[in-house]
Amino acid sequence: MYREKIKGCVESALEDYGGEVTKNAVLWHLKHTYNLEPADAILQPESFIRALNDIYGKDFTKIIEENICEKIAEEYGISGNGLVELAEKIKKKEGL
Repeated sequence: MYREKIKGCVESALEDYGGEVTKNAVLWHLKHTYNLEPADAILQPESFIRALNDIYGKDFTKIIEENICEKIAEEYGISGNGLVELAEKIKKKEGL
């Protein structure tokens, strides 16, 4: 169940910054170049951020990460300072 929640948050954040076509291109690139799915934002947050850095560059990745974090925090009713911290909280909450 968490996979669908995280997927929705990640996809929504990517679409906010480039529309559906850009979102789909980034998701394809994450999957085929880095072997990462949207749920890996929680399972492998450091790798996910590194891949976004390669795609967007460090400055824009920070904006994307903040948007992803806001959406995840709202979805789960938690707060955290960055994707890595949120990922740890969600892993505990979901028993991962």
